[in-house]
Amino acid sequence: MPSEPQPADRYVRVGDLRFHYLEFAGDGPPLVFLHATGFHAWLWLPYARRFAATHHVLALDQRGHGESDKPPTGYRWEAFGADLKGFLDVLGLDGVRAVGHSKGATAMAASAAAGTRRLARAVLIEPVLVSAPHVTEPAWDNPLAAGARKRRNVWPSREVMFASLRGRMPFETWEEEFVRLYVDHGVADRPDGQVELRCPGEIEAQVYAHAPMTDGFALLERLAVPTLVIRGERSPGFGATEADEAIRRLPAGTLRTVAGAGHFAPMERPAEVGDAIAGFLG
Repeated sequence: MPSEPQPADRYVRVGDLRFHYLEFAGDGPPLVFLHATGFHAWLWLPYARRFAATHHVLALDQRGHGESDKPPTGYRWEAFGADLKGFLDVLGLDGVRAVGHSKGATAMAASAAAGTRRLARAVLIEPVLVSAPHVTEPAWDNPLAAGARKRRNVWPSREVMFASLRGRMPFETWEEEFVRLYVDHGVADRPDGQVELRCPGEIEAQVYAHAPMTDGFALLERLAVPTLVIRGERSPGFGATEADEAIRRLPAGTLRTVAGAGHFAPMERPAEVGDAIAGFLG
């Protein structure tokens, strides 16, 4: 039985930052995956393997995440869009199909607002959208930012980390493969034998605190390519009302709801989410 294809680790400089990404060899059109806040490129591995036969698949570690650079500041959501635009420019990718989850989905719309013309199709899974913000400073007291600042950054081992997280939200609803990927590649080995989160809680908190400063719905209006929006039926933050507004704002949007799934639909219902992406990409 042939072994599963393994990605190549790649690095590229965009502006002042060095970015890490995974690349699967393939002769089809480019397909770029973007992770959510606090996550990393390796979480897309099952999806990348599914599409590697028909696409040139890449998965990016966004700023502050995975093995990419972690500047102390610079986590306005517009920056993630500018990073994606720069990433596509440096690699010279055109006709790009892009799939993003949560903040990764919003970053794709932000890249269109930043002026990229390299996207051909977009899949937004549970995008994080704030409407018409009146906030001019980071909202450090919002629950997600406050929670991230309390996040445990160091663990005795990957095994201890996995055992602790597996039964907790949000990981308890994920298929186990995704929890393994999150743990195996989401921490770095320390000299003392312990492991440490590659996305520190302080950086994750910055991302959440800056979210209310960006009008996510307005970004959607700049995403002119055919766009599939996927929401989890049980999503706590992207309900039917928000989804309808997203479709109204998108120039060419369609909606797909995944029954029984929440915000983490890609990890909870990978077969159904993968089928939806495949059907949309043709």
